Amino acid sequence: MLFSEVRVTSVADTPVLLLREAQGSRHLAIWITAAGGNAILSALEDADVEHPGTHDLMIDALAVLDAVVEAVHITEVAEGVFSAHVVVGGSHVTARVSDAVALALRCGATILADEDLLDAVGVRVIEAAAGEGGDEQMEEFRAFLDTINPEDFGPGPREP
Repeated sequence: MLFSEVRVTSVADTPVLLLREAQGSRHLAIWITAAGGNAILSALEDADVEHPGTHDLMIDALAVLDAVVEAVHITEVAEGVFSAHVVVGGSHVTARVSDAVALALRCGATILADEDLLDAVGVRVIEAAAGEGGDEQMEEFRAFLDTINPEDFGPGPREP
């Protein structure tokens, strides 16, 4: 999966994380907290080495232990809540999707999503060749996101 963007929908005023298949046309839309959105977006900026954030601290602490984040694996969704694991030293550590993605973006780890998950909740966006409406279809997808809210996908919060 590739990071696409974090955007705030006009209906729910809630951040949504958009990931897309590296070798396909499906996207995952995952509602996250404002703090989760900030953590992800701050990963795209230069790190403040004098005042590291929590995610930077985690990566530095792992490095001291000769460990690295190998991958992030988004495994399932239940009642609108997505589950993820951070893979470190072959072990799986349960994490919120936003924290897992924030870590992956900071250290270049692979972001994976189960095929069954993509089949169940992935949104297919057909990307046309340059100049053939690909941007238009993505804008239609973004407009769709602006008309829905997290409750449309079941009860409960988006992240634990």
